[in-house]
Amino acid sequence: MANAGINAALIAVASQQQHDSDDLTKQLRAKGATSVRTAASIDLSASGAAATLRSLVKQGYVRDAGGGPYWLDEEHVVRAQAAVGRFFLILLAFLISLGASLWAINVSS
Repeated sequence: MANAGINAALIAVASQQQHDSDDLTKQLRAKGATSVRTAASIDLSASGAAATLRSLVKQGYVRDAGGGPYWLDEEHVVRAQAAVGRFFLILLAFLISLGASLWAINVSS
């Protein structure tokens, strides 16, 4: 059994990272920085903001326009959200199939 304290700490960290990520993407959207032509600087003064920015750049959500200005790759965000949606639909179909199979095995026994 996992330690509840460790789970709570992991959840808190994930929540903070999501909050930091939302803050950075909101900054870019507010500045209209959604293409390389409209790239803008980001306020990285908040704790953890630089690490979050590195993570967003590595994942492809935020792009470096070269030497500091950044822009939000909205197309990548949409594709990633669609991929997550497809994953959950496939997972749901698998779980329904698994449940039906287990029910059929149980009924025939």
